[in-house]
Amino acid sequence: MSAHPNGGRFAVWGLAIFALTLVACADASTSSGTQTLQMGARTSDVAAARDPNSAAGDTKAFIGAWLDGERVTLRYTRSYFCEQPPSSIAPSECEIGALPEDFPRNGPIPVIYAIAPIGFTPSAATLHCPGEPLCPNHPPMIDVQRLNIPNVSVVSRAPHSHIITSRQAGWHRTVNIRVLNSSVWDQIVASPSLETVRRLQATLPGQISGDNPTNIFFFFHPGPETPAP
Repeated sequence: MSAHPNGGRFAVWGLAIFALTLVACADASTSSGTQTLQMGARTSDVAAARDPNSAAGDTKAFIGAWLDGERVTLRYTRSYFCEQPPSSIAPSECEIGALPEDFPRNGPIPVIYAIAPIGFTPSAATLHCPGEPLCPNHPPMIDVQRLNIPNVSVVSRAPHSHIITSRQAGWHRTVNIRVLNSSVWDQIVASPSLETVRRLQATLPGQISGDNPTNIFFFFHPGPETPAP
């Protein structure tokens, strides 16, 4: 997708693609269970500027995820939401490594975990978003400067899969977790749940990152369960 939810705020972006050589792991705090984040005072400022809850012109699409070890279908009906601060050098304003200050709505917001393979290419059947083509309503570029990855400032169309912990519909805050070992990825695929991820984070900290906050929000409705890949 080539446009940010700010209705017409950004024009079509250029084709500059930054090298993606992710060889390091920068851990943030790890916790268990469903996470929610209460919105801050800046919400009214965002609402005054635009309406992120308008789905006019946004793509309606189905994307896979894992919930309690089962594959589910997420129906995306609105484009992603990213807003500065934190500061971002990506045209999307999306950022990994810092908590958001602006939110798409009031109240607690559940989490979607974006699990990204780094340094290896897993089976396409285990990727909910392969990177190419870009998943609908996803940002094409994300600022990762705060992760302190050598020679990498922006990532483009990074492949990943999703874990959710409830069937709640609506806006979800994204938490990024990077997997740096194919055997760790295979263990997650074999038992795709947050509990598996937490066990691996506790026992193999050099092969899977901790939770990295983002200012990226997605809007979707979880659908029926289907067999996990």
